[in-house]
Amino acid sequence: MLLVTVYFGLVFYVDMQLAKEDFSSSYDGCHKVWTARGLYGNGIDQNSIESIGAAFEQGAEGVEVDVRYDKKMQDFIVSHDYPYNKKNGKILKLSELFDAVGDNHFFWLDYKKLRHLNEEQTQQAIQRLFDISQKNNLKDRIYIENEAPINLFQYRKSGLHTIFDTSPVPESMSFVSALMINLYKMFFYFGNHSVMAMNYGELDDPIYGEHTRERLKNVPVFLYHLPVDEALVDELMALKNVRAFIVGNNQSINFHNKNSCDKNS
Repeated sequence: MLLVTVYFGLVFYVDMQLAKEDFSSSYDGCHKVWTARGLYGNGIDQNSIESIGAAFEQGAEGVEVDVRYDKKMQDFIVSHDYPYNKKNGKILKLSELFDAVGDNHFFWLDYKKLRHLNEEQTQQAIQRLFDISQKNNLKDRIYIENEAPINLFQYRKSGLHTIFDTSPVPESMSFVSALMINLYKMFFYFGNHSVMAMNYGELDDPIYGEHTRERLKNVPVFLYHLPVDEALVDELMALKNVRAFIVGNNQSINFHNKNSCDKNS
C-alpha cells in the first residue's frame, strides 16, 4: 500500500510540475516531418552529406543521424555501426557534416554507446560538441538522444538539448503501458530533459495512442518509426506537444513537403 501511495503521489506531483514547465526552448516549428539518415538509395549512402542535403532540399527541417564518439580520436563519427560505416569510401566526421549542411537546420543525434564513456571521456565528448557547433551557431539546434537518463543528464547539465529515448509497450497492454509511461515521465522530469522520444508503434496497435497522448500531454515528444500513412502524419502534425517525427522504419521516405505552417499563421 505504501508503494502504491508513493507511486500515485509521484505521478500526481510530476504531472502538476510538468503542467507549469516552459518548454518553449525545445523545437516547436511547423516543419515537424524530419528525416532519418536523409534521402538515400540509388548510389547515395544513408547518413551521408549527400542524403541529408537532399532531404533538406526537399523541406526537412531536421535530421536524425547516428553518431559515435571515438575515444582514441576524441571526435564524433557519423555511423550506425562499428566498425564505422564509410561514406564514399571514408569515415565521415560529425564536424564535416555540420560544415556541409549545418546552416539553419536541426540535428537529432542518435548517440550510440553513450553509457560506455567514463566521466573524463564524457566531458571530452561534451567539449567536442561545443567546439564543432560554434562555426554554425549550432548548439541550440543539436539534440542528444539516448535511453540512459543518468548518463544523458551530464549533457543536459552542460546546456545541451537532450532527448530521453524510451521503450514503452503498445497501449493494448494497458496496465503495463500506463505504468511504463508514468515511470518514464518521472525520469524525464527529474532529468530536466528537453524532449521525450519513442517508437510510434503499429498503425493498428500504437504505442503513442490516445491514452499515452493524454498521459504525456504536457511533455514535448519526438516520435520515430511512424507508419507510412498520410492521414496519421496530418493527425500528428496538429498536436501541439508532438514537436518532430520521422516517417518509416529503415526506409527513405519523403513527406518533407508537408507542414503545418499555413495553419499556424
